[in-house]
Amino acid sequence: MNHILKSKLFWGFMVLLAVLLMIIGFFTKDLEMWGTAFLIALLVRYYAQEFLFQSYNTRLDRLKKKHSQTGEL
Repeated sequence: MNHILKSKLFWGFMVLLAVLLMIIGFFTKDLEMWGTAFLIALLVRYYAQEFLFQSYNTRLDRLKKKHSQTGEL
C-alpha cells in the first residue's frame, strides 16, 4: 500500500479523476460528484502535493530568487 501512495501515476490519475468528476458534476448538477472531487483534491493536497509538484516549486523558487536579486517582482 505504501508503494501505491508514492506512485506519481496513481496520484496523476486521481487528479484527472477529480477534474472529470467536477466537470460531469457541473453538467449533471450532482453535488455528490463535487463532494467526491473535493475529497480527492484534499487527499492529493495532503499526501501527494510535494512529489507531484516538486519540479514546479523548485522552478518557482528559482524565479523568485532571480527576480528578488534584480529588484523586480
